[in-house]
Amino acid sequence: MLRQFITDKKATLLCTGPMSKNCIDSVLEISADYAIPQVLIASRRQIDSAACGGGYVENFTTEQFSAYVTQRRGPQVFLARDHGGPWQSMNEQAQNLGVAQAMASAKKSFECDILSGFDLIHIDPSIPIQNENLTPDTILSRLLELYGHLDEFAKSHGKKIAFELGTEEQDGYSQDLEKFEWFLSEVARFCHKNNLSPPLFVVAQTGTKVLETQNIGLFNTLSGSDGQHLLAHIQKTLEICKKHDVLLKEHNTDYLPDEALALRPILGIHASNVAPEFGVMETRGLLYLMKTYGDPKDIDVFIQIALESKKWVKWMLPNTQATDLQRAIICGHYIFGNPKIIDLKKKLEKSMPTHTMNLDAYLKRLIKQSMLRYIHLFRMK
Repeated sequence: MLRQFITDKKATLLCTGPMSKNCIDSVLEISADYAIPQVLIASRRQIDSAACGGGYVENFTTEQFSAYVTQRRGPQVFLARDHGGPWQSMNEQAQNLGVAQAMASAKKSFECDILSGFDLIHIDPSIPIQNENLTPDTILSRLLELYGHLDEFAKSHGKKIAFELGTEEQDGYSQDLEKFEWFLSEVARFCHKNNLSPPLFVVAQTGTKVLETQNIGLFNTLSGSDGQHLLAHIQKTLEICKKHDVLLKEHNTDYLPDEALALRPILGIHASNVAPEFGVMETRGLLYLMKTYGDPKDIDVFIQIALESKKWVKWMLPNTQATDLQRAIICGHYIFGNPKIIDLKKKLEKSMPTHTMNLDAYLKRLIKQSMLRYIHLFRMK
């Protein structure tokens, strides 16, 4: 269904990180209101199985997340695992699991996804385990091991799963086309040999990367001949994808300007992941309401909890000049499930004019506004 929608509409598919319950509900409501497909892409850090320790989003486990969405979703909402693989879980890193243990843990996490009704699984074994020297051959070997295992597991349980394959984090540049061609050729050979379904998506570099609240990738910084070179490179990437009958999916599309987003369906990029931007939008909205209706001291509490979480660290630019408030906004969505933050929201609700205003409805309106920018520019509607 997703392939047909993308092809028929000549659109780019928005895939959304479930940054909060309000974000999840916004996705469900937009799909129903506009009769369009929506994909919720949960990383293992955000949401994981109970056996693997769960995640930070609403303290959901995979099982709880699936149950919550399944009870509310229409036929065009799809559940997807984003960045699944060994050491993609903070628990696996904290326990310093070795390769065999981390691969076994990743398989258990994936198996829970399949049994919980996920539709799409992103296999990404690109994180080095215990500071190993991780080579392309090793990454490919682990990816194919997981691919074969999961395809067999899904079939044995009567489940139909689509796959997304990726072997590296977005770095803001474009990938080596020779290596990209090699990777897809090896995957195609593996699928043919083992009678496996080919992947639906492959993750490719398109010059996108998010730090702080901006996209610092080449796509947002180049112009003139350099920009034309990047666009030509993306077109060659798409030609390789077409040759192997796989759709191109880019990550880290947050914060790009309208002009860049509107180019996605024109270029033929099939799908784009967006996540932190929606979390930042909700955090800004929450802090605005706290400033307008709440106790100013509660903002200080929010900032302190956010800073102490250290979740802002990985998002910072080198030599950043960000204030404590800006750091808190960047990582605010990570702490929405914190009991103290939940209490702050309840306190805020009591101080708001409830006869004319609903806290979560207000926050969802902001989130939807941000999502609809992508949906319209991606030509989904």
